Amino acid sequence: MTLRARFMIAVVLGLAALPVGATALGGWFVPVVEPVPTAQALGHDLADDDWYQVQIEQHLIIRITPGNPALLRASPPVPRPLPEHLRQRRTGQCLPVAGIAGVRPLANNRLLLFMRDRRLIGADLSRNCTARDFYLGFYVTSTDDGQLCAGRDTIHSRAGTTCTISEVHELVPTN
Repeated sequence: MTLRARFMIAVVLGLAALPVGATALGGWFVPVVEPVPTAQALGHDLADDDWYQVQIEQHLIIRITPGNPALLRASPPVPRPLPEHLRQRRTGQCLPVAGIAGVRPLANNRLLLFMRDRRLIGADLSRNCTARDFYLGFYVTSTDDGQLCAGRDTIHSRAGTTCTISEVHELVPTN
């Protein structure tokens, strides 16, 4: 076999081992590059009916805790005792979330909300909820108006319970 025949066999075998669409150029493998699509070709590809949309939103969750016992003990030296008898007074159905300082579960389906302005608010939960599920506080999703509204917003316990507040009332001491 001549030198030329050996060379031709090596070239043929080398080309057979190239990746699909590649060519040999001086010992280097050069891939075949597709031409850039024209605007008409792109318009044709975009004309199909399969469109998908991605929407990015900000989601903020606020945690309301029962309160730090150490901070409660470091309160003013002469704390006001809670009155033994409270009566309900009508209030608006919405509360500012930033105004809630703490929470304590009461009997059955009622939460006692401690407001930063020293008001006490009783929040009645929907029928299928128990207040004891919220002994570690609750989470509430932030709304555009920054309010927690009865009948509109839901609260989530750390145990996984999700409830709606059915009514809110201000609790004032009886004289």
